[in-house]
Amino acid sequence: MSIVLTVSLCLLLQMAGRAFANWWAKMSPYYTKAYQEMWVGIGIMTYLYYKVSYGGKKAVKDKPAH
Repeated sequence: MSIVLTVSLCLLLQMAGRAFANWWAKMSPYYTKAYQEMWVGIGIMTYLYYKVSYGGKKAVKDKPAH
């Protein structure tokens, strides 16, 4: 029984992998080449959000509970 489930799971993962590969082959030029400026903007906005949210602090120690 477990061998059948293992084989079924492997086949399902292979099908999902092929579906993702086909989707990525069609969509990657659209997302990575047509909108290169967008990815630069996302990177800058992510960095600014990090700086505003965390103030550049790497870690904040918890206050001892009393």
